[in-house]
Amino acid sequence: MTLEMTWLEIIKKRAEEFSGTAGLVVHSLADGERLAHNWDRVFFSASLIKLGILNTLFLNAARGELSLDEKIKLEEGMAVDGGLLHKMRPGVSWRLDDLALLMIALSDNTATNMLIDRLGIEEINRDFKRLGLENTVLGRKMLDFEAKKAGRDNFTTAADTACILQTLHSGEELPPGYRARAMDILSAQKLNNKLPGLIPVDDPDDLEQILAHKTGELPGIEHDAGIFFFKSKMPVVAVVLTEGHDRQEAVELCARVGKTVYEAFEQAER
Repeated sequence: MTLEMTWLEIIKKRAEEFSGTAGLVVHSLADGERLAHNWDRVFFSASLIKLGILNTLFLNAARGELSLDEKIKLEEGMAVDGGLLHKMRPGVSWRLDDLALLMIALSDNTATNMLIDRLGIEEINRDFKRLGLENTVLGRKMLDFEAKKAGRDNFTTAADTACILQTLHSGEELPPGYRARAMDILSAQKLNNKLPGLIPVDDPDDLEQILAHKTGELPGIEHDAGIFFFKSKMPVVAVVLTEGHDRQEAVELCARVGKTVYEAFEQAER
């Protein structure tokens, strides 16, 4: 790569060199610079669908249809693998806000399913339509293998995911307090080997000031999507969706995209 290449050209070249299929959207919200590569290619969403669930939760709270302090009890038989709640004893009640944090930061599938039950699959999908997202669908709860066998699954695109992130960050549909809480939750992400994987920090917790994001993984699927410098005047949306046989290559693509965005903007953030 030459020194004459712009940061977006570097990212585009990385995406084109990827041996699998990559869908990318990188968008500087301050100046409008944007890269879209396979932006409308439909992928299995994996846990990126949880961004849409978070969006509907906060929209419902903003509409006054529920309170984030409302509690749901973890009953016997609710738990599924993934995250933390499946290791908890049943009987404890969790605030919706707590469940949202667990759903995003630890990708907790039990918390996700509890929120889906509270919000309703139909309502979540209606909000996708309200945002104009034609290719993002919540077809089943987490680890619902019977639904998957029946052909119901969860899908999204890089462009749709970028739209959800931008709505959570700065969309007029959400009051400022809800937007700030959404970014706070997303900045608590604990899986940090993808977009932030090559960002030099002394302590992993330092990443909370740099990137608010959500990952997604399935066999052959490695995704990461977030907003760099989300508290600043120069936020950058970065979405990387991948499908391929080489997991390490996919993780490396995410990390190199993240490093390129970081290096392009970190001087301006100082």
